[in-house]
Amino acid sequence: MKKKTKIYPWKMYFHVLLGMFFLLPALLNAQNTTIKVSGIVTDTNNEPLIGVSVAEKGTTNGAITDVDGKYSLTVRPTSTLRFSFISYKTQEVKVDGRKTINIRMEDDVQALNEVVVIGYGTLDKKELTSAVSHISSKDFLHISSLDPSMMIQGKVAGVSVTNTAAADPNNQASIQIRGISSRAAGLGPLIVIDGIPGGNLTNINPNDIASMDILKDGAASAIYGTRGSNGVIVITTKKGSRDGKFHATYNGMLTASIPLHELDQLTAEEFREYRVPNNPTSDLGGATNWIDEITRTGFTHQHTVTLSGGTSQSNYRVSVDYRNATGIDIRSSREEYGARASINHTTKNGLLDFSINIAPRIAYRENSSWDAFKIAMDANPTTPLFDPENPNLYSDFTGQEALWNPVEELKLEQNGGETKLLDWDATVKLNLLPLLAKEGHSIHSLSTQLTFADQQSDNFDYWFRPSTSRLAMKNDYKGEASRTYSKYRQHSLEWLGNYAMELKGHRARAMVGYSYQYFQNSGLNAANKDFSSDGLLYNNLGSGEWAKEEGRNEMGTNKSDSKLIAFFGRLSYDYKNRYLMTASLRYEGSSRFGDDNKWGYFPAVSAGWRISEEAFMKDITWIDDLKIRGDYGVTGNQDFGNYLSLSTMSSFGSYYYNGQYFTVWGAGKNPNPGLKWEKGKNWNIGVDFSLFKGILSGSVNYYNRKQQDLLGDYNVPVPPYLFSTTFVNVGTMRNTGIEVDLNIQAVKMKDFTYTVNLVGATNENKFLKFSNNEFTGQNYYDLANMESPNQPGKLQRIEEGQRLGNYYTWKYAGIDADGDWVVWNKDNTEMIKISDAKEEDKRVTGNGLPKFTASMTNTLTYKNWGLTIFLRGAFGFDLFNVHDFYWGIPSMQSNVLKKAYTKNAAIKKGKNVLTDYFIERGDYVKLDMVTLSYTFPINNKWLDSARLYVTGKNLATITGFNGVDPSTYQTNGLTPGVNLNGTEGTRRYYPSTTQVMFGVQLDF
Repeated sequence: MKKKTKIYPWKMYFHVLLGMFFLLPALLNAQNTTIKVSGIVTDTNNEPLIGVSVAEKGTTNGAITDVDGKYSLTVRPTSTLRFSFISYKTQEVKVDGRKTINIRMEDDVQALNEVVVIGYGTLDKKELTSAVSHISSKDFLHISSLDPSMMIQGKVAGVSVTNTAAADPNNQASIQIRGISSRAAGLGPLIVIDGIPGGNLTNINPNDIASMDILKDGAASAIYGTRGSNGVIVITTKKGSRDGKFHATYNGMLTASIPLHELDQLTAEEFREYRVPNNPTSDLGGATNWIDEITRTGFTHQHTVTLSGGTSQSNYRVSVDYRNATGIDIRSSREEYGARASINHTTKNGLLDFSINIAPRIAYRENSSWDAFKIAMDANPTTPLFDPENPNLYSDFTGQEALWNPVEELKLEQNGGETKLLDWDATVKLNLLPLLAKEGHSIHSLSTQLTFADQQSDNFDYWFRPSTSRLAMKNDYKGEASRTYSKYRQHSLEWLGNYAMELKGHRARAMVGYSYQYFQNSGLNAANKDFSSDGLLYNNLGSGEWAKEEGRNEMGTNKSDSKLIAFFGRLSYDYKNRYLMTASLRYEGSSRFGDDNKWGYFPAVSAGWRISEEAFMKDITWIDDLKIRGDYGVTGNQDFGNYLSLSTMSSFGSYYYNGQYFTVWGAGKNPNPGLKWEKGKNWNIGVDFSLFKGILSGSVNYYNRKQQDLLGDYNVPVPPYLFSTTFVNVGTMRNTGIEVDLNIQAVKMKDFTYTVNLVGATNENKFLKFSNNEFTGQNYYDLANMESPNQPGKLQRIEEGQRLGNYYTWKYAGIDADGDWVVWNKDNTEMIKISDAKEEDKRVTGNGLPKFTASMTNTLTYKNWGLTIFLRGAFGFDLFNVHDFYWGIPSMQSNVLKKAYTKNAAIKKGKNVLTDYFIERGDYVKLDMVTLSYTFPINNKWLDSARLYVTGKNLATITGFNGVDPSTYQTNGLTPGVNLNGTEGTRRYYPSTTQVMFGVQLDF
């Protein structure tokens, strides 16, 4: 029998301890040992890649590949290297003690991996089942505007951004998504900034924007309920870096706006030749180019300093900016200071996330006067600038078609204000499963968050006309002044709960939420006249004598508010990234609606099939990704005034009785307890694709949007109604169209790349119905009443079964022997004199709504050089040449254009009569922007890099239109192709410009 060896526990412990004593130094040495790893990084063609980031995972240790694609890095032998570069897939490789690691980077179909921000969440682009366009900061246009929407002008299919006065530093663009959608409610999209609905675009520095996501169809925007009908623009701002380093950046830009002289007037000499012989007293002895007198080159300089830093757990970003801009008229200017700060923190165990954003801004405005350019066009060019008999006064315009001296208006009068903006929000998020509990193949996550937000806007405006003004003298006032204050506040509280799970290829996500928003508008105004001194300007209104007379009241106050409350949810499901489905529902109530319709439901559903993920597609190597999708959603529009559903009281002036003045009060309007939101029924089908390893990618969409219960005034009988119109839900409109977005990677070499982005969209609009069971009989209405002289009448008509934007005028037939207009009768069988023409002889003679818009972006890079060429255009529409209409014929009493005595010389008696003679094709192609840049890869101890660029904007336009720049005509809204001042057609305008921008970006 074999004797067993006895083991004493103390001996075992001794040997273990002895072994650890000898092994510990070796283990510690292994952990502290570092090795130098080097290698070459190449692309799929084995060409070296410059600028690839090589980092030791989990540390701030890293390097960048040089011109030969080489890198060198000292790391621990057990570490992992992370290789990342734009347009290539990120790779992670374990070192395993190796000293040489060569990497071949694989092309990344980047369009599929972009993170798209949707309502209350994010998705990878490949997961989208609705029409959402994503524009990142690298694709933005360079702008010198207070409105960031100009950065995407022409860049997004189906999105129209129009700025009728880009050189006016205080003018904002109008935005319209997928056509006109309303008669009287708002037409602009909902702006969401960092998840907060109702954002203010003027309180965001373009340098702070990381991306814009445009939710265009009903399924994407229905989650915002009664504010989703006109689409949604979701703006995501830049956040702090997470690489453990401190970063500082300076961006500066100088812009010169050079006016384009597009309207060729008679000079003083030509005026004397053509106009004075028929009216000798009109020669006033001077020679003044009034447009030149009120015009200058506008300059803008803007500066932004950004500081950011942090780790994966906490990060921050703070930016401060300053902008000073002058318009091309001699008065307008804008000086503003702004800032934006963002702080994000995750607790150590990942249980809580905190984020805070705050953005204050203050702007000092001096407003332009668009009427000044109209008056300058009217003005007699032989009028001297100053009164020859009293050189201290500007010339008196009494008796002229121009009602006042435009230089005097812009030089003497003060018209401006101060704007203060403050936006802040704070979010706390609780991650109930912070470490993602793993059970087999399933992953769960559960979180809830609460967001508070407050947005404030204050405007304190002023106006002053001194006693030395000819207009003040004419009105017999010793100075006039007014002040106006308005305040807007929006309070928001939103709660979200999110759950996600994944099990054996099945993935589901659920979101529920609650939203409360309170809106308040308030204001006051005061005015007075007849001051003892001009030196007080508008700062002592009480000293004016005019309002002291009994019965005169030159002050007022106002206040209104509304609430919006919603409950919403969304459920998403996909199987192996192949079959995708999303459904959402929002239940929302608004205090603006009538008692019978306070609440409404807004459902949406969408589905997608990634065909490229099917087994039968795996052998088709030229298809990277192919997805078809379809969706349906119901949206609303409650963008109209407060209290329109209620019985309200209004004052009707004052009357004098028994030695006192009494204010007369009465019903203000017809109440409508049935008032509700406009309802949009939207469906969309689309295809997303990427082909040939990302060489060609893009999307195609077809949409159909039917807008019902359109809001607007409707004619009603009196009695039983107190007033002749009532604000009601009547009418139906439809928009359909096709949108195409193509990205072409034409050339991709070591030193040279060339990409092309093509965007195109069609829009077909029809006003289907203008009555319902309660309100019937009216099937059209006319609008755009053109201003005098000569009371031309209304230019456009909205009619059942017709496209919006129709011009409704007489049909031009010629000019008779007396130099007067001849038009066709209603049957088109007889030419009749304009004096015999009747309203029923008018007809549809054109349309101002473009049928097709397109753009093309060419981006070229060569080593450190970059060149971007951007073209855009609009086609299939007509413009009313309003300037020819008022200044293009010799019979007008004002100064006129030279064409009045060339092209239109035969029109000797005819006045400005509404005929299609003034309707021209508006199609154009514009070389809109060219940017040339160079990046200096400095990377020394003071500076990381420097980028210089020069941009030219509005460089050339190809068009057959004979008026001003056709792109400055407003083609958004109910009267496309017509200049409007409020609801009236007007000849007032602001000249277009060519802009030259010089910019620099320094990274420290």
